[in-house]
Order: sequence, then C-alpha cells, then structure tokens
Amino acid sequence: MKRKINLIGVVFTSLLIASMQSCGGGEGENSLEKEMMEPDETSNEISEEEIFNLIETFPTPIEMAMVIKNADYDFSADILLPADSVERFSTSYEKATAMGAYGADMGYLNIYNKVHIVPDYLKITRSLAKDLDLDSFFDFHTMLEMAENVDNIDSLIQMSTESFNDMEAHLREQGRDEISLLIVFGTWLEGAYVIAEMADRSKDPEMMNRVAEQKNFVIELNRIFKSSSDSYFQELATNMKPLVDLYENVEIEEILKEPTIEEVDGSVIIIDNSETIIHAEDGVIEKIIQGTKKIRNTLLK
Repeated sequence: MKRKINLIGVVFTSLLIASMQSCGGGEGENSLEKEMMEPDETSNEISEEEIFNLIETFPTPIEMAMVIKNADYDFSADILLPADSVERFSTSYEKATAMGAYGADMGYLNIYNKVHIVPDYLKITRSLAKDLDLDSFFDFHTMLEMAENVDNIDSLIQMSTESFNDMEAHLREQGRDEISLLIVFGTWLEGAYVIAEMADRSKDPEMMNRVAEQKNFVIELNRIFKSSSDSYFQELATNMKPLVDLYENVEIEEILKEPTIEEVDGSVIIIDNSETIIHAEDGVIEKIIQGTKKIRNTLLK
C-alpha cells in the first residue's frame, strides 16, 4: 500500500477537487453559526490527537481507486453518490460527511479520467463548502477550468492538496475538529462503499481482502464516535456497531518487510512491502460488505 508522508495531505488529496469556490457567506454561514452554538456540539470532546491517530489508519480513496483500476475493473457510474442526494443534507455535520463522500467520488472519477463528470461534483462540493464556511480556501473557477482537461489532473491534485491542508489547519485553529473528523468519515464511507460494491460484484479475493483490511480504521472510528456525548455521533456509533461486531471476527496477520521510498510526480511515496494475511470464517467478509453498503445508503443516498 502507498502512503504519503503528509497524513493530512493524503486524506485531502483523496478528496481531490472536493470543496471548491471563492469567498462565501449569506444564509448558509448564518445557519452554521447558529448550529455551532448548540450545546451538544463536540468541538471540545474530539481531540486533534485522536483525529490524527485515526488518519494514520486511514485507507485513502485514491489507494482504493487505484486498487480497482490496477485490477482492471471497468468504471461504473452507477456506484457514485447521486448528485441530487445533496439536497437531503441540512446540518453542518451532515454536510461535512457529504463533502467527504463527494470528494471520494471525485477521486474515483479522476482515476478514470472522467473529466466530463467532475465539474458537476465540483459544483456540489462547492455548495457544501460554502455552507460550512470553507469555500475561501479554494479557487473554484481555476479548478473547474483545470478539471475539464485530463492533462491538468496532476496540477489539480497538487492544488487541492495545498488548499485542503490550509482548510484543515483552519478547522483545528477554530476548534472545529469534529468537522474534520466527519469529512474524513464521509471520505472513508464512500470509498469503502465503492470497494464493497466492486468486491460484491466480482467476488475477487483481493478485493475481499481490501474490505477486511479496514478493520482497525473502523474500530478506532467507532471508538471516537462512542466517546462523544453529542447525539449525532452517538447515532453514528449505533449505526456502526453491527459493522464493528462483524470486524471483530476478522484477524489480520501482517508479515513485516522493509519499506522502500519513491518519488512520484514530485511527492514522496512510502511503499509498504509488507504482506497482509486475512483470517475470517466463511461468510463474514460478505456480511461486512453488505453492512458497509447499508450504512452508506442509510447516511448518504
């Protein structure tokens, strides 16, 4: 598996061109400010350290999408989160989760160079970022122009990475760590859904292993959700519990090997040459696949 040195950058590179636009405000900003004053917000409960530790176990959507592409799977537009689903997200927590999910879909789109679809998803994430008061971190006009040309993808990824790093630092400084967490959660959930869907369709053992390998991330994520007294995070923990219970039946054995370092498109990449062996009873991974799909469709579709 490949993992960039800058962990925050990895997550938000995976979001790719996710939330783009110039300065925002208006009703969305006012409603956000009002919601953030509610007493059950969790900005003081979910620590930066917890989120950073979670990100260390994060299987990025770019890695997930590369697994699919390297396995020679055809692009399937029907597994993407529908564009019209954005209308269902009303609170800042829901919008942060959706922002991560649509970003994950753009990672999938860009791996397959589906530049004709990307602008629609850019506009969706632009709207979500504006409502979250995060739009000032992105030059939407430039990114939209770049997205229309496949030759600009590398530059677009670099630009979006820098923008997301700035955004993450801003959220941390503002004590909005819960928004960072939910963007990461949405990114993971949609990426995990894509992998689960492909594993379900293909029954490929390698794809099944990719599903199983997310065990540690899922368990740690749910632990953080459970630690919050906020009703939204408690509900997420409840939704995740059946999946966590299934993952407890998966054993991951790692055979450690020396990593190697490469430079790809100006980024330092650590190549983890270790091997992973999955131990699970028959039917467990299939149940995990269905559980992942159920959570995604419940929260996002």
